[in-house]
Amino acid sequence: YPITHQLIKDGRKNKVLSKKIKSKIKVTMTHGQKDEVVPISFSKKVLANFKGAKKKLLIIKNGDHSLSNKNYLQKIIKELDKIVVDII
Repeated sequence: YPITHQLIKDGRKNKVLSKKIKSKIKVTMTHGQKDEVVPISFSKKVLANFKGAKKKLLIIKNGDHSLSNKNYLQKIIKELDKIVVDII
């Protein structure tokens, strides 16, 4: 992924960790336990910014950054099914 000057400018403009989000929505984040690119603590920080929301962090055991393994994808699909059922 090319890191451009525009990417850096956009990142500074849209700092997700510096803004609080007041909403009562359900927020689910999925993170691989063995992600070597983005630490789990980042997902926890993002979730902490959702004030009043019902939050869930799904940590996939032995999952890497991409979570592209068939078993990992099945866990994500299962979680998405729960979300869709709750909406309907």
